[in-house]
Amino acid sequence: MKKLIILLGFILLSASTFALKPRISFFCELKGKEFSELFADSSLIRQLIEMKAAIRIGLHDFSSERTATIQKLNKAGIPVVAWLLLPEEDGYWFNMHNGEKAQNRYDNFKKWTSDNNLLWAGIGLDLEPDMNDAKLALHHPWKLAWRIYKRLYDNKSLIEAKLIYEDLIGKMKADGYTVESYILSFLYEEREKKTSSVQKALGIVDIEVDKEIPMAYTSAMGNPAIIQLAHRENMPIALGSTGGGVKIEGIELASLNWDELERDLIIASKLTNEIHIFCLETSFQKGFLPKIQNIDFTQAAPDLTVELSKQKKIDSTIGIIIVLLDHPFWLTVGILAIIAGILFAVYKLLAFVIRLFRRKKGAMGN
Repeated sequence: MKKLIILLGFILLSASTFALKPRISFFCELKGKEFSELFADSSLIRQLIEMKAAIRIGLHDFSSERTATIQKLNKAGIPVVAWLLLPEEDGYWFNMHNGEKAQNRYDNFKKWTSDNNLLWAGIGLDLEPDMNDAKLALHHPWKLAWRIYKRLYDNKSLIEAKLIYEDLIGKMKADGYTVESYILSFLYEEREKKTSSVQKALGIVDIEVDKEIPMAYTSAMGNPAIIQLAHRENMPIALGSTGGGVKIEGIELASLNWDELERDLIIASKLTNEIHIFCLETSFQKGFLPKIQNIDFTQAAPDLTVELSKQKKIDSTIGIIIVLLDHPFWLTVGILAIIAGILFAVYKLLAFVIRLFRRKKGAMGN
């Protein structure tokens, strides 16, 4: 009887430990030849199978090399989500201004999938600003600022884009696909404020899908508290970056070291049982996969009290800016009033100095 109790206790403890271990998925955004070369390494496929990991693959092209690699992953039983992308000149990520091109991309994807008998665990839509905006920000920031200002008045483009993407998502679901989106956490703040300024300014669209995956990349934001604040109940979360991904004008984003990634994984594991890591190739090259496999997810998450307080203050400021931007006319009036007030104050000061100078000069003349 005693042995039976010990055995049951061991089983329960093992089950509890297993339940704490989240499902892991990796993003992979490599192009053509690099993509094929990555999966030519059989040790990577073996590790992914052992981890029971899935992959979200950025589809830059529908080449024969990419087709063969997808078929290899299908054969190995690794779940693959089709992360749809556009050519860089068309914006790369899906946004408010390339909805029709996104529809054409999906049509081409369907044909490619059918012609090659490819299997997908779902479709991913990456809702981010136009890559051309990012390039403009590097070379002509004032031009981008003026473009963003004009967008704040453009409700029509946002409405039309939402209709296009709703239609596209409807087609994907009718074709039997689960649709997920990779979103900026600013959209959650916008929903709470019931505004649309972030969408119009950044050119992105807030659409309804089956699964939302907020991108809580501490490599970019710094503060690990963003993981907790970005997470929503019963939803996954994306962590990163471990390096890699698209480069804009040759610039690559900062990356996490192992200690930082492990910290983020422990924090996220207390919130959700599904975690996505950006990105696969650098995680593999840096030897992170076996380390992720062997993490003790029963350990306590770090105390983020101070970090949460700091981030909430930042989010509060962002919330105020979001509301102000949602009323661009009155914001403009307010800014002009402030400028006019400053100019008037400068004028009065100059007038006072001139009068003072004249009085002093007159007194010296007497």
